[in-house]
Amino acid sequence: MLIGQSPQIVKARKMIREVAHTDENVLIIGEAGTGKKHVAQEIHRRSKQKSKPFVVLNASAIGDTITETNLYGETNEGPRGVERKIGLLEQAKRGILYLETVEEMAPEFQQQFFNILKERKFQKPREKDFIEADFRVFAATTDHLSEQVNNGTFRKDLFNLLNTFVIHVPPLNERKQDIPYLFTHFLEAYCQEFQQETPPIPPDLFESLMEYKWPGNVFELKNCVRNLILMSPQGELSLEYLPFEIKKHPFEFLENRHLPDAMAEVEKYLIKKALSKFAGNQTKAAHALDVSEAALRYKMKKYGFLRKRAKP
Repeated sequence: MLIGQSPQIVKARKMIREVAHTDENVLIIGEAGTGKKHVAQEIHRRSKQKSKPFVVLNASAIGDTITETNLYGETNEGPRGVERKIGLLEQAKRGILYLETVEEMAPEFQQQFFNILKERKFQKPREKDFIEADFRVFAATTDHLSEQVNNGTFRKDLFNLLNTFVIHVPPLNERKQDIPYLFTHFLEAYCQEFQQETPPIPPDLFESLMEYKWPGNVFELKNCVRNLILMSPQGELSLEYLPFEIKKHPFEFLENRHLPDAMAEVEKYLIKKALSKFAGNQTKAAHALDVSEAALRYKMKKYGFLRKRAKP
């Protein structure tokens, strides 16, 4: 299931439940690392195809590391008789074909996939007989696919076939309230995998996690948790091993000061900044600080900003 309680994730879970019981193709849109494949697997788990295959096909690799033989299969007659190689499309029979990075599919294969999805059948190379394309397609892509359709680098007709039902997976930076749920989930899962007790979570850890932007999204957070468990001393989690620089609070240097001393440091800092901003004009500085000129002069004298004139 999708972890979290943010409105975006609650909506995505509802859409997963709704589309799972249909035969619709699904377009899953989101940044890298947001969990698009997990969404596809969750739909599959809830669908009537749940006992059938879930076949992953990297669309960007078609024609490169994935050959036509890998894709369509092949039938050869050899010394041992007829040998059949089952391609990825045939492996997905009555199940799910999950197309990763569909926006990177080469133009010639866009044409082939459009024909396959429209006609619901395909041929193996050098064969006359057709094989039924009896599978649902879950295609994963970034937000840029619609732009590619508009500029003509991705076929609009293929896009329309894939775009019958759309689920947006939000970036982690837009649902930061889910970070504690995700962190706790991964922490418990990895501790179980590593056969160790789940350590307590330091109070300031979540503050650091919430301040970070998470460009790698949920995938990056998952790796972060694994890194913490492996690198931290057993029985505790150390912020020292977070895989990013912790942003320090500007007043962190006051942590070990007594309150009167800390307040004095803050007052000196603000007075100095105000005077600098208004070129030493005490009237304007006092107005900006929302204090009287007399109060400002008193504090300036107290903190050594006003020096007594030496007697002649």
